[in-house]
Amino acid sequence: MQKRKQGFTLIELILVVAVVAILAVIAIGKFTDIRKEAARKANVANIKNIFRTINTEIARVDGNIYKGMFAYAEALIDVDGTQAPTGAEGTYKWAPGAGWYDGAGGTIPGVYCGIKQTTIVENASGVSTGTIADLMDAHESNVGLDAFAAKLGMYYLTEKEVASLKDAGVSIVSYHNYSNAQSKNLGWNSSVWYTKYGLHAVGGGPGHRPDLSACYPVVLTNGMPVAILNPATCESIYRDLGLEYASTYNVSGLSAAEPDTYFAKGICQRLVVLGLGRDTETNTKYFENQPRCMTLDKTHYRNYLLVFQMNNGQGNQGTTVKFVGVLDPAGNTAKQAQYAADWAS
Repeated sequence: MQKRKQGFTLIELILVVAVVAILAVIAIGKFTDIRKEAARKANVANIKNIFRTINTEIARVDGNIYKGMFAYAEALIDVDGTQAPTGAEGTYKWAPGAGWYDGAGGTIPGVYCGIKQTTIVENASGVSTGTIADLMDAHESNVGLDAFAAKLGMYYLTEKEVASLKDAGVSIVSYHNYSNAQSKNLGWNSSVWYTKYGLHAVGGGPGHRPDLSACYPVVLTNGMPVAILNPATCESIYRDLGLEYASTYNVSGLSAAEPDTYFAKGICQRLVVLGLGRDTETNTKYFENQPRCMTLDKTHYRNYLLVFQMNNGQGNQGTTVKFVGVLDPAGNTAKQAQYAADWAS
């Protein structure tokens, strides 16, 4: 007599599915941890590789930086298309207590913190990507440089400093569009950038990623702002980059609320910070694929940062500028990024 084949019971199937689900959750968790660990290690390697590549090129030309080497680096400064970012030469602007933005738009220009205002936005094909109500949450979720923006200020260049930056390979910088994700149909032709300077919008894209907002190339002139490191909160960066940072012990007149007092007292020299954006000639010439920091999610600015040292001379005293280091977009040096990777492992 032939025996009838028996299958799995419902309870057995449920148990098997439950076990598989548990194993899948564990595996996904492990895979996520592995990806994060790989991203942290890649971040450290990127910082070192960018620094080494740039210094190799500088050495190749006998210490004289190729004039266009840092052209189109991102100035990390916001514009809105209605005003030129200019100020009194040799002056500073530091973030107010509440940061660079007040949640309703904030102060313009300011250090780049992502897209914070919305108008009708179209993609490259002229198709609307949504209504203002649909886009507002996406725009407000763009944090740009996030916490590191609070450690940066704006410095308005003197004529001598502009000349020195150009000698160091920084002649053209790109400013970010504060208001929108891209330049399509945003009244650009009526802006001061177009009418006064004859500039044309480039870059950008249909998404709302903060590092893909429209960027506008500008030839540096006196009175234009660049992002500058706040010495009152960034002593560790100076130390890690091997730069002079004198003891502040018993030094009168220093004020964390007015970081420029550190420069006036000779504690340290100014450090200008620029973004290694996708249009930067250093990026397009020396890297097959753009180095990106994958330890941050897409609401953050993920391009690496280039650091330049300026001496304390102003106006007719002159100044010198030289490339001194690389930071990740969270403001970490290679050493700090290595510590973060080690402790997270």
